[in-house]
Amino acid sequence: MTKIDKNREIPKFLLDKRYLLGSVLFVFTFSILFMAVYSPFSMTAWFSLEDTEHMRMTTAFYVVALAIMFISKMLMYQVQSKINFTLYKYIAWVTAEIIIISLFYIQFTYAFIPSVEESLGYLLSRAFSCILLIIAIPYTILTLYAAYKSKTEELEMLQYELSLTSEPSVMYPSLVNLYDYNGTLKLTINSESLYYMESQDNYVKIYYENHGKLLSYMLRSRTKTIEENLADTSMVRCHRSYMVNVMKINHIKKGGKARYIVLSNNEIKPIPVSKSYFKNLVAKIDKYNSTVLSSQHETADKTPASEINIADAE
Repeated sequence: MTKIDKNREIPKFLLDKRYLLGSVLFVFTFSILFMAVYSPFSMTAWFSLEDTEHMRMTTAFYVVALAIMFISKMLMYQVQSKINFTLYKYIAWVTAEIIIISLFYIQFTYAFIPSVEESLGYLLSRAFSCILLIIAIPYTILTLYAAYKSKTEELEMLQYELSLTSEPSVMYPSLVNLYDYNGTLKLTINSESLYYMESQDNYVKIYYENHGKLLSYMLRSRTKTIEENLADTSMVRCHRSYMVNVMKINHIKKGGKARYIVLSNNEIKPIPVSKSYFKNLVAKIDKYNSTVLSSQHETADKTPASEINIADAE
């Protein structure tokens, strides 16, 4: 039998905000189906929509339970930069959720059904078992899906990195090394394949191209740290949440008072530019344009590279 490594980090997608919020909705939907089947066979469950009183009780409990889960997920999202969520810690966190919701269930039971004869220990054990099933099944499905997404992403990155070394005749002018929170090298990417990076608080989503396909990799790191490490590369900060590769900029356009970067890949939506980062962006583009002009003079026999037009954005 395979031993579970409790010190292993959980799939990174489980801590993504969309997954955390989605888990609350998933558990809510599953719980309704579960309780519809479970309630008729339970002596301690009072969930029902048969009359106004039971409907109010059920609605009130669901609102409280969802609020507990929502607060728990947002708290988990906020502290993930300080806590390294291993499997053990994640299970402990979810168990705490179940205990708190079970205690609220007991409070609701004694408040709305004062004639209940079962002991506190019996009610608590039944409530814990029921809520464990309601939460454990959706969480297991989400965890397996998140693990699949993480493995798929890592496999795509591995295939990309192997392609960098499989063609020795190709000279890559700039390889970018990216590290996680712990300073561990997670990926090496050719700057010519890199398009942009999007900050998602504790993670940075890196978009790159491999064999004409736009892929992404979620790296657990701070945007500020990556910005400092890539200061001498073609990457530049253009917004609080975005960094772009100036080599991939097609043009910069205006939309009202706002400016947007249009990249050379049509799949990518225009990326916003903040006023505070615009001068820095222009300086980086000017430097790139100067490099392009210089390379064109030195290699006149090659197809000239195009300069980035920022005139319309001034």
